[in-house]
Amino acid sequence: MFYNQPLAHRFGKALSDDIESGRWNHLEFAVAWVRRSGTQHLGPSVQKFLRDGGVAQVTVGVDIENTSQEGLTDLLAWHSEGSLETFIYHNELDATFHPKVYLLRNDADARLIVGSNNLTEAGLYVNTEAGLQLDAPLDDPMISDARAALATWRDESTELVHRLDATLLNDLVTLGYVFPETELRQRRKVSSDRSQARRRTAAQALFKGIRITRPPVRGESPRTAHVPGTVLLMRVRRASEAERRNQIQIPIRVRQTDFFRGVRGLVSAHDARSHLFREAKARGGLNTIKIDIPEIEPMPDPVLRLERTPTAIIYRAYDGNSVLGKPIRQALLNGFAMSPPVTFKTIADQAKATWWRFI
Repeated sequence: MFYNQPLAHRFGKALSDDIESGRWNHLEFAVAWVRRSGTQHLGPSVQKFLRDGGVAQVTVGVDIENTSQEGLTDLLAWHSEGSLETFIYHNELDATFHPKVYLLRNDADARLIVGSNNLTEAGLYVNTEAGLQLDAPLDDPMISDARAALATWRDESTELVHRLDATLLNDLVTLGYVFPETELRQRRKVSSDRSQARRRTAAQALFKGIRITRPPVRGESPRTAHVPGTVLLMRVRRASEAERRNQIQIPIRVRQTDFFRGVRGLVSAHDARSHLFREAKARGGLNTIKIDIPEIEPMPDPVLRLERTPTAIIYRAYDGNSVLGKPIRQALLNGFAMSPPVTFKTIADQAKATWWRFI
């Protein structure tokens, strides 16, 4: 699988689902940076995994002032849940520890994911990131090579690695290897303000800005805690190919999920216009949910990416064969092949059905 974040995947959700799947009994991660923004999302999954008897080993870098005191504090707290070891890798000379490698395995098989995602909220959900997943037997040469690299990054005899404990964490903070997140945010803000000041002086922005909504932390808010995902992918079917090419139907079981709770329609990211749901009834009961999506009129095979914000659902529409539509369509197709499937359809005939998948 190729992970295309945030357009067609959110790596944090896929990783959490993998950890909780019950398929794996050993986790080996190596990342450049960890922050509480990431550990707060993965925490419930990793802690359950450890309590159920799983074994985990994590290696983290502390370069370029991106790993935080709070992120390491959370990893250290997870040690009490079960068999978890955390290691800190750092080269005092001019070299950055920069891998992002995730290996999940059992006694026979392994899943290796190599990409650009750090254990931060931005890396797991928000940033434009990429990753490649390989599923293979445990004795596959590629898996063996990955396990060897991960073991090297935990090898304390190199003196580039130290096992994390309370004493080392205190030393890392005292000696300025890591900082509290309030200080890191302030440093980032100062740098951002300087950049924005330069752009204001030039009165010119070279690029468009698109805000990506961060997902809720499990248990953070009763109103959002049970939303199945903050992003919904859909391959939609028109009400009529000839007469109502702008109109689609939202499956009732999708409309009734918490993802749609409290909203009466969708907002276009293309022009900011709102479009309301229209409920059609038959024999006294709800029959279909209809809505107009003007952007799909010329598209042969439209797909939608719907993002839930605190106040609205914002959609983007693409043709399924376009540069931006293909990854969404492929993510939906991949979901059919998973066990259990994570993409669903309205009718057995896949070509004529509406498809949907929460990510």
